[in-house]
This record gives sequence, C-alpha cells and structure tokens, in this order.
Amino acid sequence: MTGAEQIRQSLLVLRSEIERLDSIGLRFAASLVRIAEVELRVRLHNLSDDEIDVLSFAAGAVERERHAHKSRVLKRGTV
Repeated sequence: MTGAEQIRQSLLVLRSEIERLDSIGLRFAASLVRIAEVELRVRLHNLSDDEIDVLSFAAGAVERERHAHKSRVLKRGTV
C-alpha cells in the first residue's frame, strides 16, 4: 500500500470517527479530529503554505459573504 493509499484509508477512518463523535455530542473532540483530517488532506495533495493561505482567504471571503447575505435577509424580514 502506497503512502497516498494509507492517507486515504486514514481519512476514511477519521471521517467515520468525526461522524461518531458528533452523533454522541462530543463536538470539541470531533473538531480536534477534523484538524487531523485537514493535515492529512494537505499532505495528500502536497499543498504549500501559500496555497493554504489562498484557500483560507477564499473560505473566509465565502463565509463573510454568507453572513452578509443572511443579515440582509433578516433585515428584510424574509427567509
């Protein structure tokens, strides 16, 4: 089994564990396992620090836009 295959297998295990932890209300523990999941995905795809920065910026921009849209909808009084 190659390194990439081992990482993919680990990702499957982690995803299952995250779902289990969430289902029993251990959200903080699930969040910690999500960090490990992200680390493995970074290694699997050989992402550089610069690429991570760009992805983080883009994700933040999407989240800010989603929050702004939700605020606009709530101000109008419609959902």
